[in-house]
Amino acid sequence: MPPRSALPHFLAGLCTLLVVHASLQPFSGWLPPAPGTPFFLWAPWPRFNLPDVLINIVAYAPLGIAATWTGGRDTSVGRAALRAIAWCALLSLAMEWAQMYLPLRRASAIDSLANVFGAVLGAGIAAAIMSHPHWRRRLRQWREAAFLGGRLGDFGLTLLVVWWVMQVNPAIALFAATFQPDVAVATDHATVMLEAAQTGLNFLGVLLFVALLLRRREYFGVTAVLFIVAALTLKAGAAALLLKSAPWDHWLRPGAGIGIAAGALALLVAVWLPQRARMIVCAVALLSSLFAAVLMPDLLFAQASLARFDWNYGHLLNFNGLTRTVLLVWPVFAALHLLVLFGRR
Repeated sequence: MPPRSALPHFLAGLCTLLVVHASLQPFSGWLPPAPGTPFFLWAPWPRFNLPDVLINIVAYAPLGIAATWTGGRDTSVGRAALRAIAWCALLSLAMEWAQMYLPLRRASAIDSLANVFGAVLGAGIAAAIMSHPHWRRRLRQWREAAFLGGRLGDFGLTLLVVWWVMQVNPAIALFAATFQPDVAVATDHATVMLEAAQTGLNFLGVLLFVALLLRRREYFGVTAVLFIVAALTLKAGAAALLLKSAPWDHWLRPGAGIGIAAGALALLVAVWLPQRARMIVCAVALLSSLFAAVLMPDLLFAQASLARFDWNYGHLLNFNGLTRTVLLVWPVFAALHLLVLFGRR
């Protein structure tokens, strides 16, 4: 019997961290509730806001899927789903309770119920798949045949999933790590050069990371195309739902276009390097993409234009902060993963 995969546990842990980060932003201004403030579960319900409810459901559904998936072969599907729902309910209770001490956040019983409903939805999806042993076996065989095995392979796939999911923020162009600078400096030569460097290095680093997770180099061409198409589809769908106007003028900036073209040319050469050389090039490219942003504060600290979003601004600020943080720290974790992989191969 093959060893159990650590991928569900990695995904569940990272989903939990993302929920905690999104729930407790901005992590400052902690104050005790005013005297006489009722506990949020007993307080009068606020006005029902459908977008807020949908956001909470979507936030907890992936955690419900991952937490149910951690049940493994020795646990019944029903028990795994119940454990996942219970964990999500406790996490939601803790996060809403903590928000009572953050004046900028609002604890609500409606949010807590939406969180639990999202967890139930995710657990139901995972249980429906896990209840078919044939599907589980085929999925495991495909994963082992296509990608690196072991815990290092599982952690690498987890990082890849996190990067891909974070592309749902349409305010950040594909293969960028930060928001684009203000229009006033967007055509400045220094801005274009640094934006092109950041985008090109990110393009090279992320797709080389994908190549290094594959068992066979021949899989890379199709995988890279599918990876880019899926990310663009996800980002375009999010833009259609969240933005008031078409984002193409925002995404197809001179710096982004030059960077992707240069990154693609470099990738054509780097993908044929020996494996250890590819690891070094990938880590250097990912970390250098952060240095390119640090060299220009206008690029590193650029903010998304909230006026372009057709969405609740409170949740938007939290969402922007979460995706920006993840995309900035992702290259560091990816480089550390490659460092460990380099030492073991």
